[in-house]
Amino acid sequence: MQESPPDADSEVHLPVAKDHVYHCVCGHEYAVEAQRGGQCPFCFRRVSGEALQDAYEATVSLTSLQSSARDCEVELSPVDAMTDQVFGHFKLDKQLGQGGMGAVYRALDTSLQRYVAVKVMRKKGDDFSKRVDDMLREAVAQARLNHPNVVTIYYVGRQEEEPFLAMELLPGPTLAERIRRQGAIPYPEAIEYCIQVASALRHATIFDLIHADIKPANLIFAGEGRVKISDFGLARMQKIDASQGNALAGTPAYVAPELLRGGAYSIQSDMYALGVTLFEMVFARLPIELKGESLQAKLDSLLASEIAFPNPWPAALPREFKTLLQRLLARNPEDRYSNYDKLLEALREIAPVSTTPAGFAPRLMAYSVDQMCLLAAMAPFAISIFSIQASRIDSRQLLIPILAFASLIVPALYLFLIYRGWPSLGRYLFQLRIVEEHGLPPRREQLVPREVLRNAFAWFFPLALYISLQSVSISKGIEYSLIAVLGLNSIALFLLGRRKALHDYLCHSNVVLAINKSHSRT
Repeated sequence: MQESPPDADSEVHLPVAKDHVYHCVCGHEYAVEAQRGGQCPFCFRRVSGEALQDAYEATVSLTSLQSSARDCEVELSPVDAMTDQVFGHFKLDKQLGQGGMGAVYRALDTSLQRYVAVKVMRKKGDDFSKRVDDMLREAVAQARLNHPNVVTIYYVGRQEEEPFLAMELLPGPTLAERIRRQGAIPYPEAIEYCIQVASALRHATIFDLIHADIKPANLIFAGEGRVKISDFGLARMQKIDASQGNALAGTPAYVAPELLRGGAYSIQSDMYALGVTLFEMVFARLPIELKGESLQAKLDSLLASEIAFPNPWPAALPREFKTLLQRLLARNPEDRYSNYDKLLEALREIAPVSTTPAGFAPRLMAYSVDQMCLLAAMAPFAISIFSIQASRIDSRQLLIPILAFASLIVPALYLFLIYRGWPSLGRYLFQLRIVEEHGLPPRREQLVPREVLRNAFAWFFPLALYISLQSVSISKGIEYSLIAVLGLNSIALFLLGRRKALHDYLCHSNVVLAINKSHSRT
C-alpha cells in the first residue's frame, strides 16, 4: 500500500502574529499592525486590518514574524537549494514542508504581488513519471472544484524538468496538528467542520470525483471556523474504467474495509474516512487501534477489530452522534449513507443550534403571553360555568361538568400543536427556542411534559375555580400547590447557578435565542 506523506505535500499554513510584514501591490514590503493595517511608504496605498484578516495571510510575509504560543509552529528552512529560484512567475521564498512527493514553498506571485504555496516535484526514483501524473491529477481535480471548503489551485506548470503547481496559501494549522497540540475538538465545532467537508465532497461528486484520502492532515484551517480540503493527489473517478485500475493507496487508519478486501473506491469509502476523522476530532484518538509491526499486520487488525466507542458513553454527547458514527464506520458500504445529501441531513440534525441562553426579560414576556393566551382561550368556558351556576337553572348540575370537560379542548389542542413541532406564540414573538441538554432539538415526548409543567398555572387555576363550586378546601389545596410551584420556579431561576426554570431541570431542557440555523420550529 502506498501511504500519503503525513505533513508536507499539502498542509500549507502560516503562523499568525500580532505584527506583520505586508507585501504591497507595488512590490514593496512594510510593517503593518494586524488590527489597524498600515500605509505603504512608497505608493501610499493603504490596507485595513479587515483586509488583512480577509486575505488569510496571502500577502503577508513571514519575515521577522514571531508566532504566538497558541498558533501553529512551522519549521521554516532558512537556507534551501530552491530558495530564490523562479518557477514561472513564482519566486520561491521559504520552505514550508517536504515529503515523499517533493516540497512545498511559500512563494511570491510576481504577476499579482501576493504570496502563494508552490508544490515542487523532486525528480528522483524510478516512479517519478507516475508521481508527476499523480500531482497533475491532483491539480486538475482541485482546479475543477469551486467550493469554499476546497483549497484553490492557481497554476500548473513545469520549470525545465520539474513540474510544480501553485495553490492557495492558508493560515492553518491542519486539523491533525490542532488535535495533536490541543486534544479533542469540542463537539459543536467538530460537527460544523464535518458538515463543511461533507459539503465539499458532495460538490466533488458533481465532477465525478472521489477524494480517496480524507484525514485530519488533509484538512487545513482557512480562518476562524472554516476548514478546506487539500491534496487530491489520490483522487479517483467514481466510475473507474480499465485504464485507471483499482490500486490501493491511502493512509491505513482511514482506508475503508471494503478497499482492503479488494473493493472499489466509492463515495461510501470517503464517508468511512470522514467518519474516522470525525471520531478522531471528538475523542482525540482513532476508532480502531492499529496493531502489529508490519503494514500487513496493521491492515489485518483494522479488519478484525471492532470500533472502540467510549464506555460509558459521555453524558456531554448525544446518543444520536454514536448512531451516526456507527453508520459512517459500518463494515459494509451499503450500510453507510447512500449519498451526501442524506449524510448532510443527518449531520445537521445532530448539530447543536444556538447555545446563547435567553435572558430573563424575553423569557418572562414569552411566558406571560402564553399564559394570557391560554387563559383567554379558557375564559369563555369559565364565564359560561359561573353564569349557569348563578342562574340556578335545574340542569346546571349536568351542564357544568359538560362545560368543564369541554374546556379540556384548549390544553389538548395546545399540547397537540407543541407535539407537532409548533412553537408557542410567546416563543415565536420573542425568538426563543427550546433545546435539550446537548443543544439539539428536544424529542416530542420531552416537549409535552415540559409544557404541562410550564403552563401549570393556566391549566390548574381554572380547575381550582371549577372545584371551588363544589369544595372550597380542595380548591384551596390546588391554589396553594400552584403558589408552591411558582415559588420553586423562582428559586430555580434566580438562586441556582444555572438559572433554569424548574420544568427545564426536570425535563433536561434549555431556553436559547432562536438565532443561527434552525432544525425545527420548537
